Amino acid sequence: MKYTPRPITENVNVSKTSPLREFFTLLLGILAFLVGVYVLLGLTVDLVAPRISPRLEDRLAGLFTSFYAAEDPASPQRARLQALLDDLSAAAGQDERQYQVHVVPDPLVNAVALPGGHIVLFSGLLDQVASENELAMILGHELGHFGNRDHLKGLGRGLVLVFLSAAALGVDSKASRMLQSLLVTTEMRFSRKQELLADAWGLELLVRKYGHAGGASDFFRRVHEQEGGKRFSYLFATHPYPEKRVRSIEMFISEREIPVGETVPFSRQSP
Repeated sequence: MKYTPRPITENVNVSKTSPLREFFTLLLGILAFLVGVYVLLGLTVDLVAPRISPRLEDRLAGLFTSFYAAEDPASPQRARLQALLDDLSAAAGQDERQYQVHVVPDPLVNAVALPGGHIVLFSGLLDQVASENELAMILGHELGHFGNRDHLKGLGRGLVLVFLSAAALGVDSKASRMLQSLLVTTEMRFSRKQELLADAWGLELLVRKYGHAGGASDFFRRVHEQEGGKRFSYLFATHPYPEKRVRSIEMFISEREIPVGETVPFSRQSP
């Protein structure tokens, strides 16, 4: 039988699918894979963080001393804040760690909990505070982060983020920065939940120290009023919108029927 080849009617070496479409399909697949790995490693971090020993955490603390290198350790204001923090820590009774507060001259309206029991208050935040009760709420909030091990979870997730983006796209590239922005957005939502849980912790310590919840939401309400309700300018993106925090705190006070008493004025001047 004589073989008769079929006529070629199309170029089999050319894909029918658009190369651009294939590229974006591949890119989305890679991004989905990396996000999945990030979430999985993030959950692993959440499981490991509570098991990190205080000794190892103290060693990690050395990486963050630059955050409070500009403070004045002999400041009378710092001494007053340390005394307040010691009272709250004793009221919490959560562990035997010695927590330290640091006041850094910076207009930033924020506070941060760092490994090793260090709490950094920026002077911009102190400029907004009107009562000792507000400060107790803020410091209690940061103690809540320690109690929930949020500071270690955040550190671990940040390291995972940097490692994944660098391994996949290089240390410094536009694609790497885009991936980090995507993952940071996911992490911010988780952090807002942590912030609200820390608010509840801070409120509990405030009530233990003063016997009432006076001043619990005053700081956040003042920040909201000064911003004129502009949602894009509130503190940091990882913090819930101040109005939302006020509602959450006041709802908690109402549900628990916690009394609200007079606040103790806070002077920024040395006593």
